Amino acid sequence: MNAEAPRAFNRAIYHDHPEMVFYGTDDGCQDGSFGEFAEFRAHYESVSPLRRENIHLYGLNLLPLWRPKRITIFDINPASITYFKIIRRVFTTSRDVSHFLDRLTNADYAADTEQEQFVRENIRLKQRGCLPRERGSTKRPYEQSWQYAFENFDLTKQLLSEVPLEIRTEPMESDTFSEWIRHQDNLWIYASNITQFHYFDLKFVDTSNVVLLQIIHPEQPQLLDLAPLRGGPVKVHFELPLRAERIDK
Repeated sequence: MNAEAPRAFNRAIYHDHPEMVFYGTDDGCQDGSFGEFAEFRAHYESVSPLRRENIHLYGLNLLPLWRPKRITIFDINPASITYFKIIRRVFTTSRDVSHFLDRLTNADYAADTEQEQFVRENIRLKQRGCLPRERGSTKRPYEQSWQYAFENFDLTKQLLSEVPLEIRTEPMESDTFSEWIRHQDNLWIYASNITQFHYFDLKFVDTSNVVLLQIIHPEQPQLLDLAPLRGGPVKVHFELPLRAERIDK
């Protein structure tokens, strides 16, 4: 690479720091309207129905749109994985949105490990508007962060309950992640804002149904569909903007 990601200087602070979990989302339309969702929906509805039948996905808000048959959650920070596990557990055992949010606000659920207790307390403090920066970060209320998931609460709950889940705690640029993802197919992946912190390459053997999505700048999502490059190995440059090219092997 000829350049570093814009915030590469502080990337390491996310590796194993419980206080570096972001409780909510901080991408897309800054008013929390999720207005960029129209582009995601238009793309999903434009592809062949066969491509929609076996999607392998990461991303909570996109669950009820992409309706995956497999889910992989990955993060370099173990505390972020703990956060996801808690949200999934509470989501799938709540009656509706109000019940879900009330349980988060009142810490009305079990937390067995020290890390779970730390995250549970942070969620409670976030909900009460008093999460100190030394414990974690937050910006939007959950009603804005997970707007579409809440609008489709029952479907999201069903998917989180029934769809097979794999969890990986490793960097996307690591050898283990690179080797794992190389042979994945039907992969629709939300890379969030990772390229703000690090640039790297990943290779895919079959891109006939691979879609990449990242949102770095407010209201400027980038959706890269790799299907036109199918027929041979493809290298994706995770940078700003995302780029992809056919390679020999």
